[in-house]
Amino acid sequence: MTSINTISRSVKYGLYYAASWPETSSILHKLSWIIVMCILQTFQYGYVIRHYKYDTLVEVVDNLSICLPFTLVCAKLFVAWTHHGLLSDILSTMKEDCRKYAVIDTKSLIPKTARLSFRLTNVVLCICVSSTAFYSIGVLAPQITNATASRELLLKMDLPFDTSKSPNYELVIAMQYICKASTAFTFGAFTGLLLMMVLHLGCQIDIMCQTLKEVPYKNKNQLRFFISRHQQIIIFADRIEKLFTYLALSQLMSNTLITCCVGYVIVTAIQTNDGFRMLIKLVVYYAAVCSEVFVYCFAGEYLNTKSKLIGDTAYEFLWYNLHSNESRLMILVILRSQKGFTLTFGKFASLSMESFTEIMKASASYISVLLAMN
Repeated sequence: MTSINTISRSVKYGLYYAASWPETSSILHKLSWIIVMCILQTFQYGYVIRHYKYDTLVEVVDNLSICLPFTLVCAKLFVAWTHHGLLSDILSTMKEDCRKYAVIDTKSLIPKTARLSFRLTNVVLCICVSSTAFYSIGVLAPQITNATASRELLLKMDLPFDTSKSPNYELVIAMQYICKASTAFTFGAFTGLLLMMVLHLGCQIDIMCQTLKEVPYKNKNQLRFFISRHQQIIIFADRIEKLFTYLALSQLMSNTLITCCVGYVIVTAIQTNDGFRMLIKLVVYYAAVCSEVFVYCFAGEYLNTKSKLIGDTAYEFLWYNLHSNESRLMILVILRSQKGFTLTFGKFASLSMESFTEIMKASASYISVLLAMN
């Protein structure tokens, strides 16, 4: 019988697809991603640079909001590939933890966390992928309802051939949709990866605290297990921080701009006759971007809360009745838990729900500036 672990299958398949799963990534697979992303980004930003003087502010902002997620995916792939060993260590630790501590998991926390992780990561992936479908419907709707409407590409590009004629147009649209859906799937996979790791860490903290609460103190082994396990959890949390800190920084900068741009286009579109089509095109996309930021900030808040649980559990252990040498160890655990497990934006600001509200407030402020410029 195979042991249950907290690694979500959907995230695993996403990392396979992104050439980031430690056991299967190949140079050829990575090279194909590099070539495709370089071509896409060259044509996308080339279009923005050549047309920004002639397009309206809404069109420029709309084009920019589509280019930035592709750039962010490039950053995520670069971090995953350059931290290949670190990612492998984290995933192998997750498997080993589930195998080793399933024996003392009397409340079946590991299976419950595995199911929760699978469901939540599926939700994240579905939101990201469905945003591409709604975006495509919003772009292609005028051509479906009106045969005389101009043919618009999903991703604005100046290609070296005529894309308004068949079958060139259909082929380009198909390729662009595949690229956009693939990027969205990869985008969601990395968000699901962070969520999966954080839920696993929370599960292991709960199991550790459970062993201290439910078993009466009889010998030193229980205390030693708690302290050594706490040290292992600290190391695991530090690995997550090292892997995601600069991803979170790029996420902060890009998502603030994306939410600003998309929010501005939505607000402007509501006042036009084309508002309903733009809402179909951008509302789910806006929700996907906001959910990405929310997951990162929730992860930081969740780990900080779990760290306080360790301190509370250690204090309730009646450490003042222990031998002085042992009680000092518990006091150190309590003091360390007060520091918390912090996830940061590039090691200079902590991720928390307060950070999420600040990002959304900053985005709303930038939307006001753009509306004033308009």
